[in-house]
Amino acid sequence: MRKRGEAKQLYLESLVDTLTGWNDPEARLRKAIEDDEFMLFGQTIVPLDRKKEIRFHLEILIRLREEERNLTPPGTFLPILEYFELMPALDRWVIEHAARWWKSTERMRNTVLNINLSPDTLESADFPEFVAARLSEIGLPAGVLCFEVTGSEVPVGSAEVARSIEKVKALGCRFAVSAFGRESISFDALRMVGAKFVKIDGGMIREIHSDTVAFTKVKSIHQVCAKAGIQTVAEFVELPETLNRLREIGVDYAQGYGISRPEPLEAQEGSQQVKK
Repeated sequence: MRKRGEAKQLYLESLVDTLTGWNDPEARLRKAIEDDEFMLFGQTIVPLDRKKEIRFHLEILIRLREEERNLTPPGTFLPILEYFELMPALDRWVIEHAARWWKSTERMRNTVLNINLSPDTLESADFPEFVAARLSEIGLPAGVLCFEVTGSEVPVGSAEVARSIEKVKALGCRFAVSAFGRESISFDALRMVGAKFVKIDGGMIREIHSDTVAFTKVKSIHQVCAKAGIQTVAEFVELPETLNRLREIGVDYAQGYGISRPEPLEAQEGSQQVKK
């Protein structure tokens, strides 16, 4: 196990005590993965120009089933999974179950699945082989999978991660960099990942209808990405005014509570729409 300092350990102990009450969080989460105690949700990512022939996306999100039908949000258990180096196991669980759901669902066949990956998963030497095996076993077109990585978390400069990304891309899967623009390192991550999609940080998106600086930043990011053949996604879209400004800029996709809220995967069929 990788120890990450006393401060991190105290934080995790506090998190466990306050939010979960688990006596043995590592064992609890290992069992949850092994026994399929997680539940997948999806949040629609919609094209803003319906005249363009671009596919809908669905970001895959996760909750933990607890007693009495309660669902534990990811902010509770993801830091614990990271601490005990269990994120690669969870990421693979998500890929497996999301892929099987997509394969069994006729009406979602034109939808791309956006699946978040942790840095630890990218550093797993056998991750490309896992993806290849699942694609073959399930009969899933590789283009259905778009792996999301947070720009500030990509281990830029890691030869091992670069090899892993290239192998996964060679299968036909694509990558997206999320929270783009939050930190300057995002550009380094963009180059390393070779992303086909950029998700512009929601902190700027929320302000573009009222803040000229935020609007200008988002417009600049979109223009740079467009020249590079990269499609842009606006995160955390909540207001109609924001949608109007995004269309003015030409941003390709939008995601947020103003578009749709996360729903269990079983409720996703036929729910794809964008507010006017």
